[in-house]
Amino acid sequence: MSIASNVILENTRLGTTRTKIRNKLTEYNIWWDNTLTIFELAERLVLMFAVTVLNTVKSTIITPGGFEYSVTLQDSGVPVDWWIDGVHSVVRTNSNGKSSVTVQYVQDATGTVVCKVGKKEAINVNYTCVPFASFSDYAWDYNTDSYDIVKYPTSISHTFNIGEVNYSEVYNLAKEVGSSSVVMAIPKVYSGGIGGTNGIHMEVAIYQKKDSNQGWGDAIALVNSKSLSHYRDTKILELGAYPSKKGLKYSTSDHVVRELNVSSGQLTLDSQLYYFDLYYDNGYVKATIRSGSSSIYSYEADISDKITFDTFYPAVMIYDAGGHIQFESIEIEPWTHEVENNE
Repeated sequence: MSIASNVILENTRLGTTRTKIRNKLTEYNIWWDNTLTIFELAERLVLMFAVTVLNTVKSTIITPGGFEYSVTLQDSGVPVDWWIDGVHSVVRTNSNGKSSVTVQYVQDATGTVVCKVGKKEAINVNYTCVPFASFSDYAWDYNTDSYDIVKYPTSISHTFNIGEVNYSEVYNLAKEVGSSSVVMAIPKVYSGGIGGTNGIHMEVAIYQKKDSNQGWGDAIALVNSKSLSHYRDTKILELGAYPSKKGLKYSTSDHVVRELNVSSGQLTLDSQLYYFDLYYDNGYVKATIRSGSSSIYSYEADISDKITFDTFYPAVMIYDAGGHIQFESIEIEPWTHEVENNE
């Protein structure tokens, strides 16, 4: 038999073998395509047999930084099939036996991640991208550098440091007493702002302070901008404590402070811990002030006829002739009014 005949025979045998392997892979529902060599097809054929998945990492919630999905096997170099929203890729296990992919963050997007090791399905999850990242911070972690300090006028002096009340650490946010002025602490994680159609829940544990009798305000708030040309911004929705009052106020482009809903009665100053909760979802607001389990103030309504946002920043603020506020902790998370109504 000639060399040419041997080559033809060998190619015929390889073609037949390739077809048989492809048929077997199809039968066992193992991914393959025409780009794979016969050796890569044979490698996948081995995956019909026992494959031990040591660990999987998966989540249904994608944060703004994305999220890694992974499987860890016993061996390195194993081809692992991934589908992100139907788009296929092969990621071989590394020297530690790990194969991983990252789902990119697209605000409010939903999708599916599927992972198969041979015929074994290791991951099959639906995911949702959160509208923005949650934030949780406690003063005893000493994270003063986690906040942007925004103030008007920029020349006004301020301090932001750690203090102590009732043997517990607190953030001290203070400014010199002066009318038409404001100092705000905004978590840096929201340096780009939050889209105004997103819902938010903001809870801050606050000790009320009063360093002036000239008229003062201490509040948690949603503000429209970090670039201030006026101490009242162009839009503010605030839940605050004031001389002999507490409750919700707002202002818009005319900078006039308007009472949305307030009740009489001064909060105890200096030593009483209060929990301020502000919920907002595209014009719907809910607000409470609690002392322990006791409700001090509550309000809930659609206020879209008074204020809406294109962008907002969650802030702890002191303004006008106010001089001081202390807060022990702050928690911020997405919130949807419609979801709560269906529970």
